[in-house]
Amino acid sequence: MGDRRAAAEVFPLPEGIDWHGVVGSDADSVELKMLLALDGAPVPTETTRRRGARRVYLLDTPELDLCLAGVNLRVRRRGPRRFDLVVRVRDRDRVTGRRGPREARVELDVLPGNLLRTTQLRRTVDPDTATACLDAAAPLGSLLSGTQRRWLQTLLPEGMPETVLDALVLHGPLTTHRYRVPRARFAVGRAFLEHCRYPSGRELRELSVKCRPVDAPRAAVALARFLADHRIEVAPGHRTKTALWIEEIREGRAAS
Repeated sequence: MGDRRAAAEVFPLPEGIDWHGVVGSDADSVELKMLLALDGAPVPTETTRRRGARRVYLLDTPELDLCLAGVNLRVRRRGPRRFDLVVRVRDRDRVTGRRGPREARVELDVLPGNLLRTTQLRRTVDPDTATACLDAAAPLGSLLSGTQRRWLQTLLPEGMPETVLDALVLHGPLTTHRYRVPRARFAVGRAFLEHCRYPSGRELRELSVKCRPVDAPRAAVALARFLADHRIEVAPGHRTKTALWIEEIREGRAAS
């Protein structure tokens, strides 16, 4: 009970949701996320791992109709000839809800004052197919598996034709570097530092901890202690990486 009270101080949840619900949820995992000041103290990370950049692209209509409906399609280039495609849908301020196809995974993303239930279906993409699609030599819809396409058809906003999935465009890339925080410094869950650079040059630093639902309150307390011990400054407010990206794309389109 003490951990849950302390977690509520670090990560206050939306009204009507408490940490008891997070602990007992049907999610496969919980990820706690905290934005950090860009010019603040460094976060201890593992120095032996190669710091390769990931490039992430959004697949959507030019007007971002899918994103605005809470549905994200993301192609990630994770390394040389390593690509995956993720279909993701988010429900705000909900601990329980839809699970999607049998192969989908559910994660609760807990941010200060915010909780998102994220259901995602991931597939590894053949590198030649991915390269052809990113180079505009093949339709982006060919990246989808049959299961992903069928699920997407149930998630389309009302009145949007299914043919939209064959007329998607690329937005991005968002370039990210992800570093693991040593387990010796953070004993609960798996902690990562992610540094993102948006096409406009805007940057973001996010510290996250991924754990089992039952361990989430203890992980929140450990995260607060870790930040205090290393004098790491938290950025005011918290927006998700995708929300900031959507905002940037829309601002760019309005300016043009």
